[in-house]
Amino acid sequence: MESIKSLVPENRHLEYKECRENRLPTSIWETVSAFANTDGGKIILGVKEIKKKHLNIPVGITDEDKLKTDFLNTQKSGKLSKMVVKESDFETKNISDRKLLIINVNKISFTKRPIYLDDDIRKTYIRENESDRKANGDELKIFLRDADSNTDSELLDNFSMDDLNKVDIQNYYLELQDKNNDLFSDLSLEEFLKSMGLIKRDRSQENAPFKLTSAALLLFGKFNSITDVFPNFFLDFIEKTSPSSVDYDDRVFTSNELGHPQNIYSFYRIVAAKIDNNIKNGFVLRGDRRVDAGEDFKRITRESIVNSLVHADYSSKRTTKISMYDDYIEFDNPGEMRVSSLDFIQGGTSIARNPKIFDAFIRARLGEHTGSGGYRIYKTAGELKLRTPIISSSIINTKLILWKIPLIDSILKDMPEELRPTYKRIAEKLVVSYSDLKDLYASSYQGHNIINELVDKKYVKRSGKGKGTKYYLPSDDPSVRMSLNSYIQENLLG
Repeated sequence: MESIKSLVPENRHLEYKECRENRLPTSIWETVSAFANTDGGKIILGVKEIKKKHLNIPVGITDEDKLKTDFLNTQKSGKLSKMVVKESDFETKNISDRKLLIINVNKISFTKRPIYLDDDIRKTYIRENESDRKANGDELKIFLRDADSNTDSELLDNFSMDDLNKVDIQNYYLELQDKNNDLFSDLSLEEFLKSMGLIKRDRSQENAPFKLTSAALLLFGKFNSITDVFPNFFLDFIEKTSPSSVDYDDRVFTSNELGHPQNIYSFYRIVAAKIDNNIKNGFVLRGDRRVDAGEDFKRITRESIVNSLVHADYSSKRTTKISMYDDYIEFDNPGEMRVSSLDFIQGGTSIARNPKIFDAFIRARLGEHTGSGGYRIYKTAGELKLRTPIISSSIINTKLILWKIPLIDSILKDMPEELRPTYKRIAEKLVVSYSDLKDLYASSYQGHNIINELVDKKYVKRSGKGKGTKYYLPSDDPSVRMSLNSYIQENLLG
């Protein structure tokens, strides 16, 4: 029975399959498609699932070489739209004297998705929790759009400079001049946009006219002109106390109405200024030097706005939304990140969905060309002792949460006052014994009551007995994640 309990339940990245008579189950291909299209995962062959009892029993396989050969031959025969698994992706493992075959399915590049079955794109699967399901029509459209690596380079017919907001171009033009020593001072606005690659012509056609790119329209266009090409274009910024608050303290959104931003660049300028004004200055020690923490936080906030805008899928039905609350700022844009969360945090890798829009922000020094924006965000948050940012991405959207308050404040906020000193001590040391805490209490009775309440409320875990008892934070506690993040930065990222 112990061996049965040792197998964890299926999840987003783990699937069990039983191989009766040493044959591959037909449902394995749906899982391969789902893992490849979503976030990768492991398929473990030789496990029987008893759903009613929620048990996964290792029953083993009898001929691993046959299963490998059958899998690779079936894959090669065209079962999948593209080859996904290589021979090196197989491994074996023994559990309870049962041999299991593990197939590691990597997430496929966005340029190669979707992976589908039987030469039928309708048989495209994605992973949702512990299950595989067919992708719907909107998700298939997302895959096909993502396969185009230059989504903002399309040349637009029947659009001209009259479809652009001249004031926004001039504001950008002046910002660029200021940061590049009047590099473009002798150019007209149209020639300036040509020099930026935002107005181009199709060089495969002789004497082809110059046309606006979709990037030029999104960056500087009039709202009504943008929605002629991108019907669901809408950028939204809200400020309120918390997500549950009914009333807005402030709101900015794209519109053709007077006083509203009409495009990406004007939205960025207004929202960046509003967030800057909201952030209070404060000082932290960095070595023996006092540093303005407010300025540091403003920089990573602007970086987060840029990330959200340049990586958004503007053909999606979803909107790009930036929400500022008392405790954190949330950046939510349609479209999946084109790099992994780890690559985003480590930096050095950047694949923009809208490379021309990205380039425009880079030229104005409003973003990091090296892909170090994510690294800077996480590193600065750690230096300021803020709660660790949260990055998540799915097929439909990417969300970044940037905390405005110190980590410990965010946790203590809703904790009973008498529990706070004990939690703070454990958070500092991560693992403690009672002797590390006893100076906080008037009596042993009070101390053990406080610790027991922390354990009962799952703020703290306990292991061992008697004098050997240790108290520590759960692995998913923000303080633990922050300590791990600091370790990664110091030991892996430099």
